[in-house]
Amino acid sequence: MTGGWRMNPDGALGEWRGGPMRRAKLSALCGAGLAGLLLLVTGCPPAARSIAPRDEHEALARVNDNLGAIDRPVQYQALVSFRFRDANGRDRRFLGHEASLLYAPPQCLRFDIRSLAGVVAQFGSDGERYWIWIEPEVRKLWWGRWDRLGQPQTTRLIIAPDDLLDALMLRPLSAPRAGGLSPVLRKEADDHRLIYMRLGEDGEPSGLREIRLDAREPYQPREVIDRLSDGRVEMHAHLSGYARIGPDGPYVARKYVVYWPLDEAEMRLDVRRARFRPELAAEVFAFPAEWEGEIEPIDAGELP
Repeated sequence: MTGGWRMNPDGALGEWRGGPMRRAKLSALCGAGLAGLLLLVTGCPPAARSIAPRDEHEALARVNDNLGAIDRPVQYQALVSFRFRDANGRDRRFLGHEASLLYAPPQCLRFDIRSLAGVVAQFGSDGERYWIWIEPEVRKLWWGRWDRLGQPQTTRLIIAPDDLLDALMLRPLSAPRAGGLSPVLRKEADDHRLIYMRLGEDGEPSGLREIRLDAREPYQPREVIDRLSDGRVEMHAHLSGYARIGPDGPYVARKYVVYWPLDEAEMRLDVRRARFRPELAAEVFAFPAEWEGEIEPIDAGELP
């Protein structure tokens, strides 16, 4: 039995299944034996501390102090699967592809999805523009400007780079703008949530963002839920497997499962390695001006 993505009966992407069953059983037995030996020698492992934040300011500081340490380019090497419906309503899937994700604060992103033929899709952004291109069949690039985000668009991207950055939790949580509303901390036993009122361009409430925080170390986000003003879920991200970058770097999630229910889209990302790449030049995040396929700007009134 070889590795691959299991498909659920409803067509959703299931869990990643690894190598031969015999090897898995052997690993489990060895792991159990080693764990038992360690318990005999050292006793029970210490439990992670659970200390409830006093208020929303302390909860926000716990997250941002950690994410603020991502102060230079970082690279993820991962396996990724996407599922979405294209403009013609066709179900499109990229299952179990190799991926390289490069991020540099505050919003530079290059997320390459590879097949045996090379890079087949890319999500990207720099200081001015963000974009998505897909090579197989479609051979098209969509792009928009950061300073026009939230304004009228001719095309709505199903998975926009801005949404992707929020789901990946690589940048600090935003503090309230001048005159804006501060997040509210809701605590119910070990369920700690920062609740943001999302405001539209007119300053009126347009929905809510819930960020469920781990009640134990490292106290980082476990879920991000975006709701529209009518309560419908626009995005639901699950984050788990937190580990440091390097021996004493910031904690980042190693497993992401993100759903966009209204668009019937989902993404699963399993990070196998995360490391800092301070030597990366800014050109790595440059807009693909050499693109030879179809180009479609998504901002209203923008020329190709």
